[in-house]
Amino acid sequence: MFTKEDLQRELHQFMLSFANSVERMFGQTCGGAMLGVPGTSSFDLEPDQLQITQSTLWRTLMGMYEYGVLGRHGGIYGDGHILDGDESDVELFLRGLGSLEQYLGEDDGALPRLALRTAQTAVARHILDGGVRYSLDTKGDRGEERDYLSFEELALLANMDERSVRNAANPKLPDALVTASFGRRTLIAIEDANRWLAARKGFVPTTRENAEPLHSEDIAVLDLPSDLERRLGQAASDRQLSVADFVAQLLDRHQEEVR
Repeated sequence: MFTKEDLQRELHQFMLSFANSVERMFGQTCGGAMLGVPGTSSFDLEPDQLQITQSTLWRTLMGMYEYGVLGRHGGIYGDGHILDGDESDVELFLRGLGSLEQYLGEDDGALPRLALRTAQTAVARHILDGGVRYSLDTKGDRGEERDYLSFEELALLANMDERSVRNAANPKLPDALVTASFGRRTLIAIEDANRWLAARKGFVPTTRENAEPLHSEDIAVLDLPSDLERRLGQAASDRQLSVADFVAQLLDRHQEEVR
C-alpha cells in the first residue's frame, strides 16, 4: 500500500510539470496562476513558492485517500452521489490524462498513477458502501450495472492484483467469488463483494468517524445470508457501533417490548 506521503510527492512533481506543459500551449502566465502565483510563469518559480496544497486537485485527493485507501468515512461517501463537483471532476481529469501522456512527457512529466489509483479506489469504496456511481464512464453507468463492481475495482479494494481476483472467481474453489455477466462484461454484486472482501487480509473495512471498524467475524458467527450480513453491518456502522453492540441493543429493545 502506498502512503499519503508517496501520493503527495507524486502530486507535487506532477503539478509542477503539468503547469509547464500548460504554459507551453497557452502562454507564460497560465501555469503560475494554476500553482497559486498569478501573473508569474511556473518556469520561474522556486519550489517553496508553489501553493499547490491550495489546489482543488490536491485537497480533493487527500480526502479521497482518507476514504478510499484508509477507509475513513468523511460523511459525504456511500450515500447517494458523492457531492457534486470536485470528486467527479478529479476522477475524470485523472482518467483523461492518459491521452496526453506523450505531450506531458516533453516536460518530463510522468502520469500521476498513484493519484488515479486513489480516485478509483475511493469510487469503488463509495459503490461498495451503497453509493451511486457518478462517473461518466458509460461502461459502468448503465442502470442494471450500478450495484456491481468490476474485477479492477475489487482488486483495488482488496489491495491485490486483478489477475488474482479473477482467479478467485473460479467456480471450482470452495469459496469462489460469484459473478454476473452483462454482455461481454463480468461483474460482482455488492453483496458478494462485501462477503469476499471481508476475508481478504489486504482489505481495509470502512469506518465512520469515532467508530470502531466492523469486523467480519462479528457477523460470520451468525451464519446469515450475504445480503442480510451487509444490511446488518451497514446499520451498525450508521450508528457508529460494532455489530455485536448493535445486535445487543436490538435484543435489549426487544426484551423491553416483550415486558
